[in-house]
Amino acid sequence: MKLSHRERQLLALLVVLLIIFIGLEVFARLYEAFIRVADVFIIFGAAWAFAYLLSPLVNATERRTPLNRVGAVFVVYAAIAVVFGGILAIAVPGLAGQLDSLRSRAPELAANTADAAKGLQEQLDRAGVPVNVGELVAGLPQRVGDAAGNVAADALGFVTATAAILFNLTLVLIIAFLMLLDGGSLWLRFTAALPVELRSEAELFRQSADKSFGGFVRGSLLLGLFYGIATLVYLVPLAVPFAGVLALVAGLAVIIPFFGPIIAFVPVMAITILGAPDRLLLVLVITLVLQQLTLNVIGPRILGAAVGIHPLFVFLALLLGQRIAGFWGILLAMPIAGILATFARYGYELAAGRRARTDAGHLIEDRDADALEGAKREEQTEEAAEEERTASELRKARAPAAE
Repeated sequence: MKLSHRERQLLALLVVLLIIFIGLEVFARLYEAFIRVADVFIIFGAAWAFAYLLSPLVNATERRTPLNRVGAVFVVYAAIAVVFGGILAIAVPGLAGQLDSLRSRAPELAANTADAAKGLQEQLDRAGVPVNVGELVAGLPQRVGDAAGNVAADALGFVTATAAILFNLTLVLIIAFLMLLDGGSLWLRFTAALPVELRSEAELFRQSADKSFGGFVRGSLLLGLFYGIATLVYLVPLAVPFAGVLALVAGLAVIIPFFGPIIAFVPVMAITILGAPDRLLLVLVITLVLQQLTLNVIGPRILGAAVGIHPLFVFLALLLGQRIAGFWGILLAMPIAGILATFARYGYELAAGRRARTDAGHLIEDRDADALEGAKREEQTEEAAEEERTASELRKARAPAAE
């Protein structure tokens, strides 16, 4: 049967639409299957991250002691257990004492809150801020009571969730233990079965994943340390109760992308309302300034430098991650963006003929060497410019004397 030109165009369009439809259906099925087993990937990802953090300690213990790999892993695990046990032994009594003090002072704090709220309301009215603090404070006890009732009503769910978390944590520790023992040998066996080109590209993937995820973990911890110390620095002079606990909670919470600053904000405000309501406005302003500084200036620079991408792409990665996969997309956006950036550069160099596929595994070290060389050249250029400015100033100073 002979088709006209118009009929062939319509048939081609139908074929294209059919291919797109089948592709979308396949993607939807694969995404649904992935969602069903996402918890498994999360557990293995957490175990890999934990093993990655401990690997330098295990390697150093194995090199500097007569222990084998198994003994080195056991020693590192035991050392971590002792350190965390000591921290808990020191921190828990102090935390319990502070919480007991908060409980015993609750009537006094509640009585002072109304007076302080009235004074704060007067300040806000004079400043022209349309906020009714009285309504917020009046509704606070009811909201706290409702929250306590909800927690008590869902006690079984809380216990179940806690048991699930402990079970998953145990799995993470066991899997990380096995990864520390045989992860390197398993990777070598896997790459040995690949062709030379794929072996080099697999090595590039391993290096970029180590750099991106390791940089992300280190950058997040550094950001949390900065925020916790900064919180402590302004809460202590303002005499806000439980400043140490609040700083610890804030530093740990801010590690969580996007949601962390909100979690860090609430306890500081709540304790300030209860314990130092006359300084609430000042604490609120400083906390908001610190959060904006952390989120928009320091955070992107620390994480961008650690992962190896520009701060502008940090924001892009976070927004895309949130839109695609919600919380987990935010959490994993920057490490994945770092890996994609590495392979984008590799693809560009490959297409331009600057690099062979068998040389993919040297991309990161070549990039680091280029960055170091560029920094040296920039430093030399600045030194030369400074010398030229000094010489020019000397010539200008000698010119009047010569006349």
